[in-house]
Amino acid sequence: MDIKDKYISKQSGRLLSYFIQMGKDRFTYKEAFSALTDSKEGAIKQLLSDMTRRGLLLRLRKGMYQIIPYEQDATNYLPNWHLTAAGLVKDADYYIGYYSALQIHQLITQPSLKEQVVVSKQQWPSTTILKNVTFQFIYHNPTHFFGVKKIWIDNHHQVPCSDLEKTIVDCLFKPNYAGGITEVAKAIQMAKNRIQFDKLLVYVIQFRSKAVAKRLGFLLEVLDIATPIIESLQQQKSSSYVVLDTELPDAGPFVSRWGIRQNLDTATIKSAIAT
Repeated sequence: MDIKDKYISKQSGRLLSYFIQMGKDRFTYKEAFSALTDSKEGAIKQLLSDMTRRGLLLRLRKGMYQIIPYEQDATNYLPNWHLTAAGLVKDADYYIGYYSALQIHQLITQPSLKEQVVVSKQQWPSTTILKNVTFQFIYHNPTHFFGVKKIWIDNHHQVPCSDLEKTIVDCLFKPNYAGGITEVAKAIQMAKNRIQFDKLLVYVIQFRSKAVAKRLGFLLEVLDIATPIIESLQQQKSSSYVVLDTELPDAGPFVSRWGIRQNLDTATIKSAIAT
């Protein structure tokens, strides 16, 4: 969309100025109604629709709008994915998680192709596409919703994200959301000098998932990472077996020490880390 198409009417200017002066670049329909109290509901709906068509606003979801900087091409404009997530979540606590959190913690080797957002309430639909970017909403129950901190993503913005240890726990819970167990192993290897292992153990216990304890203990030994928590992880495991990688078929040898069905061989894991 060409800038010449971005005609700003008097009402559009009032609305944009109202939010810009407040330091807001995103607003709801209700907030727009509060900004233009002398306008009727139908007129405001028409105004927002017209501003979206003219490239002044980006409609994130029903009733939620993003202000597009005037100099930006509205056809392709999308704010930072991590920041956009806040405007897409409906009435829920949230944090950036899984592979997207690995990216924020600088622990990935392949670019992220989607934004993964952990939410405290189910979101429908569970995925949404905006400007060709997929946003995936992953529900966590209250037991699994913790370990969140505000993390800087640039010089001006912070976003709620799982901290390093909680990111590892989440990714071990559902490796398929983290690019597979080899990506999780790479992340643990890269972060081994940053991980607070006592904190990691507390999180594993709080998370209440035997699968997480088993996969973590197994990977720590495969990666030759010596830590006292391995003995404690042994006490957390059960007699049943879980697959190592949830992306792969239920096959392979059984590792009784950790209750793991090793559906990805050790050599493959180690070679992936070395590349």
